[in-house]
Amino acid sequence: MNREIIAILLIAASGILFFVIMAVVIVRLLKNREKPKPAGEDEKLFRRVSAAREIVAPDGVDPNPLSYFILNDAGHDVYVRCFTIDALPKRTAFAATFPALFNSGRMRVSVFIEPLPESRAAHMLDTTIVEIETNIISAEKNYNRNMLRKLNGKLRETEGWAERIETGENSLYHVYFLFVLMTSSLEELNYESDSFRNLAKEKQITVSACYGVQPEAFLSGMPLNRRVNAGIGPVKTAGLKRHTMDKLSISSIFNHTQTDFIHENGVVLGRNMSSWKPVAYDCYDTSHNGYNVVFCGMTGTGKSATMKILASRYISKNGYRFVAIDSQARGNRGEYAMMADVQCGINYQIKVGSDIILNPFEVREEEEWSEMDGDYMVLKLKDKVEDARSSLMIMVQGNKGAADFELTTYLERVITDIIVELYEERGIIDGQVDSLFEEGLQEKEILGSGKRRKTLPTMTDFYKKALKKERDNEIREHKKAYRILLDSLKERIRELYYCPKCLRFYTRKAYETLKHVCGCGENGHKIQAIQGVKSYFDGQSNVVIDRNVKFTNIDLSQLPEEERAVARLVALSFVTEHFIKKNAINPKKMEYMGVICDELHENFKSLPAVQKLDYVSRTSRKRLVSLWTATQALKDYQRMPETEALLKQAATKFVFKQDYQDRSWVKEALNLTNGQADRILELGGDPSDKSEDRKGEVCIVDNGKVCFCKVDYLKAAEAVFVETDARTLQAMYGGEAG
Repeated sequence: MNREIIAILLIAASGILFFVIMAVVIVRLLKNREKPKPAGEDEKLFRRVSAAREIVAPDGVDPNPLSYFILNDAGHDVYVRCFTIDALPKRTAFAATFPALFNSGRMRVSVFIEPLPESRAAHMLDTTIVEIETNIISAEKNYNRNMLRKLNGKLRETEGWAERIETGENSLYHVYFLFVLMTSSLEELNYESDSFRNLAKEKQITVSACYGVQPEAFLSGMPLNRRVNAGIGPVKTAGLKRHTMDKLSISSIFNHTQTDFIHENGVVLGRNMSSWKPVAYDCYDTSHNGYNVVFCGMTGTGKSATMKILASRYISKNGYRFVAIDSQARGNRGEYAMMADVQCGINYQIKVGSDIILNPFEVREEEEWSEMDGDYMVLKLKDKVEDARSSLMIMVQGNKGAADFELTTYLERVITDIIVELYEERGIIDGQVDSLFEEGLQEKEILGSGKRRKTLPTMTDFYKKALKKERDNEIREHKKAYRILLDSLKERIRELYYCPKCLRFYTRKAYETLKHVCGCGENGHKIQAIQGVKSYFDGQSNVVIDRNVKFTNIDLSQLPEEERAVARLVALSFVTEHFIKKNAINPKKMEYMGVICDELHENFKSLPAVQKLDYVSRTSRKRLVSLWTATQALKDYQRMPETEALLKQAATKFVFKQDYQDRSWVKEALNLTNGQADRILELGGDPSDKSEDRKGEVCIVDNGKVCFCKVDYLKAAEAVFVETDARTLQAMYGGEAG
C-alpha cells in the first residue's frame, strides 16, 4: 500500500514539473514574439511629442563627432556645441556671477531647477554631517590641525543648513546648466568656445563640453521642458553636471542685470565680445575722475586704428577738436594725414629741409578762473623755463643714457641760466601777461589794441649766448658743459656766421663779401659757418592750431627715427601752449578737446622726457583735455615710478594683445582676474600667430570695469584712413595695382 502511494506521488510530481517547464517555455516564446502595439494613450502622446519636435527640428543631424554635432538646416550646415558648468566658485554673488555667461552673444541658456523634498534634503545633510564627523575623527588621530580647522568649519556650515531646512527657512535644489553655441563653421565654433571658456574663467567658473552626448544635451534645451537622457551602458545621462544649491544661491542665477558697456554720451566703438551688444565709450563720462586714455598693443593689433575711429566719431557726433602728434609713416606722409584730409583739417609736415618750425621757447598766456574773481589771464614763465630746459636736455642727450650726475647738474644749470637771460632781455616777466606784448600793430591787423606779440627767443639766440658764455667762463666744469652743449646743438641751428675769436656775427651776404674772413687781429680769422640739417626747431613757430579746424596733425613721420622722440616732445610742448592751455577752466566756456600722441614708449628712456610727459598729463587733466597716449606694451610703463604714475592717472586703458611674458605685470597693473589676464593674451591681431583677421579685439579697463570689445569700422566711410594695408584698400575700392 505504501509503495502504491509513493508511486502515485512520484507520477503527480513529474506531471507538475512537466507543466511548470512548459509554462516557462511558453512565457519565453510569448515575450520573444513581436506584437503590434495598440493605439492607446501612449501612442497618442508619442505622436503629439513627435509633431512638436518636427516644428522646431532641423532637417537632419550628424551625430558622429563627440565634442560637437552638425545640424542641416535648409541645406546649410550649422555647427553646435553644448556646454555645462562643471565647477562653481565657492561663493556666488547676486547679479554678478552668472549674467556675463547668460548674456554671452550666441549662447542659448537653459537652467533646470528641481526642488528636493524636505525629507530627502534632510537625509542628504545628515549623511554629509556623518561623513564630516568621520573625517574629523581621522584628522584628530593624525594630528592634522589644518584639516581639522577646515572640517570644523564645514561641519558648522552644514549643521546650519540642516537647522534652517528643518525650520523651513531654507530649502535645497538640484540645478543643471546648459549652454548651446551655434555657428556656421567649425573654426568659428572653436573660437567662440575658447572665448566662452575664458569668460567663465573670469568668474572662477569651469565649463565643459557635453562630450559624447551632444545631441541629447541639445534636445534638453528644446521646448520639451525636460532633460533628454542618453544610455551609456547602465548610466542614463544628458551630460549635464548636477549642482546642489539653496535659495540664496538660486537667486544669484536670475539675470537681473546687463553687462553692457555704454556711456550716456559715448560714441559706438564696436561690439561686446561677450554679449555682442554695442559698446559706447566717452572719455568725458561723468564716472571718470580724469580724462586721459592709454592705448597699448603689439604692432598690427589695431591700436592706431581704434584711436582714429574714436576721434573721427567724436568729431562727427560731439564736435570735439583734436590735435595729433604723428610719428608713424604711411608712404610719404604720416598715419594721421589722411584723417586730417577726411575731416577737412590741416597737416603740418616737419622734416629735413621743410619751412615748418616749432619753437621750443614758445610761451603763451593762459586763462584761469575762480568763482570769486571770474576769468583772468596769467603767465607762468617759470613753468615754461622748466619745459624748455627739459627739451634742450633731451636734444643734448638724444637716445643716449643720462650722463653722470655732476655733468648733468652743470648742463641743467647753464641751460637754465641762458633761457632765463633770453626772456629777461625781451622783458618777459613771470606773472606779467602784458610783458608778452609791445607797441605796434599785428600783421594784417587793421583795427586793434595797438599791441603786438614780442618775438620770442630762438635756438640761434640760445646758441649765440652759449658761445659768449663758453668764451668768457673760466670754470673748467662749466666750460666742459658749454662745449658739450654747443657740439650737440650745432646741427639744430638754421644759419649762423661768426668769428670764433671776437664773436662777431655776420649775415650771409657779409660772409660772402668778406670771403669768409673776419678782420679781427693782424691776419684775420676764418668765419665759422653753421647750416644745420636739423633746423626745424630754430625760428618763430609757424604752426597754427585754428579753433575752427576740428583735426590738426603735426606730422613727424618723415624725420629720421632717432629724431622723432625729441621732435615728439617739442611738438607736445607746443601743443600744450597753443592748444591745451587755451581751453578755459570756466565751465561755461570750456570745450571738449583731445590730444593724440602715438609711439610714446620711445620717450620712456629719459627721465626729463617722462617729467615733461607728466607735466603735460597734469595740465591736460586740469584743462578738460583728454590726452591719448599709445605704446606697444603695457609693461613699458614699468620702466620707472614716473611712468607708472602716468598709467595710474589714465581713467581708461585700451589693452590690445600683449606678450605672454608680461602676463603677471598686466594682471597686477590692471587689477585683473586670472581669467581676464589670460583672455588678453589670446586677443587677435598678431600676424605671428595668424590672427591678423581679428584686428581690433581689445580689453577696455574703465574705472575697474572690464569689457572685451571688437572694434568695428564703416568700410564705406572710415576704411580710407583706418586701413594701412594697400592691398586691402585696393580690394575695397576696386583700384588697379600700380
